[in-house]
Amino acid sequence: MSWLLDAWRESGARRELTALAERLGLTDLPTTPGWGPALVAMVDQHAAAVRDILQASTGRIGVVELAGYARGVQDAATESGWQPVPFRQDAGWSADWVTVRLAAVCLLAVAGTVTIALAGGDGELPLLF
Repeated sequence: MSWLLDAWRESGARRELTALAERLGLTDLPTTPGWGPALVAMVDQHAAAVRDILQASTGRIGVVELAGYARGVQDAATESGWQPVPFRQDAGWSADWVTVRLAAVCLLAVAGTVTIALAGGDGELPLLF
């Protein structure tokens, strides 16, 4: 019966991360149209840090661990007065630390190769999560 509990946890974690991505305006994951090279680099660095933290603490980087990590970041940030600022392709994105960190978590949740379409039609950049 543990397989059922594991499936239930994973399903809940996926729903939670999907809702987070929607609040951040990242509805086109795994592609992220409109991101510039600087934002791509920041998200990539945050994703690497999250991977390292989860690997060191839990030994696993699954969707359940990512959702738990995102929940902790949001709770701490909310206590400090942080509010999510959704990405809008026409207006850009306020790239504060918390938002970038949570975007990295969302991208890690979709895993695999993520293609970033750079702003201004400057091509695409693959990221390997």
